[in-house]
Amino acid sequence: MKKLLFIYNPTAGRGLIRQHLFDIFDIFSEYGYDIIAHPTRFALDAFNAAEAVDNDTNRADIIVVSGGDGTLGEVIKGLMSSGNEVPLGYIPAGTMNDFAVSHRIPLNMTEAAEMVMTGSARRFDIGRLDTKASYEYFTYVAAFGAFANVSYETSQQMKNIFGVFAYMMKGVSTIGSIKPFRLTVSYDNISETDDFLFGMAANATSVGGMKGVTGDNVSLADGIFECVFIRAVPPSQIAALINSVISLDFDSPYIYTFKTSKLTIKAETPLPFTLDGERGGEHDVLTIECIKEAISLIVSDEE
Repeated sequence: MKKLLFIYNPTAGRGLIRQHLFDIFDIFSEYGYDIIAHPTRFALDAFNAAEAVDNDTNRADIIVVSGGDGTLGEVIKGLMSSGNEVPLGYIPAGTMNDFAVSHRIPLNMTEAAEMVMTGSARRFDIGRLDTKASYEYFTYVAAFGAFANVSYETSQQMKNIFGVFAYMMKGVSTIGSIKPFRLTVSYDNISETDDFLFGMAANATSVGGMKGVTGDNVSLADGIFECVFIRAVPPSQIAALINSVISLDFDSPYIYTFKTSKLTIKAETPLPFTLDGERGGEHDVLTIECIKEAISLIVSDEE
């Protein structure tokens, strides 16, 4: 009988997964899968469960994960660590669900479960952040600066009650304390040195709940990042800058965009990064690289 490992975070989003478990299990069973349920209980639990899957004693024909982008990221990191290329299905249960939106995965849980059973596995890119000491994979975005730490500094209770609005409330409250970083950004024989408030390298069409923030003609399997950096502005221009970001006005002189498969950042002081909205450590020199078609993700056959 085919085996399905179902890794889910029971507290993600508003904990709605608990209301849909039986329906999800019924769908998996209807398609002939023997289900191994693994609710996460602690940090890196999802990572450990995915990493432990092998082709022999702990075999799974498919892994399905349900949770927020953080839980999904742990599973993908576990698969990258083990080298197992088992197909991955995703049932979104977080607050933003940027990954699901980017890959056109239904936000309705039972519809997503049905899509996992009827869709096809395709190869997609992920990212890797390399420092002088180590490296770490991320699913769709590496970022620093203004708003980058909003996800992990916003309490789960606020996310559950207010949803996307919780991020906005937390983000607005940090504007007055934004300090620019002096950086040199290098890519494709181009080097740019300036003071930046924010920067990100993304493989997504939605980041922080904002669609289109990475621009037009975004492919998730071309080995290329869409990069957006925001230069420091005088205090009198902050409102205009925020308006440019919200309206996706990339012609603003304070917004620097480019596409690349690899970039290096050198900072005068340690730079705090987030990876998929989770803490990514502080680094003064790092390289961000797009790993082309690194994962096998089940998506809808419908375009």
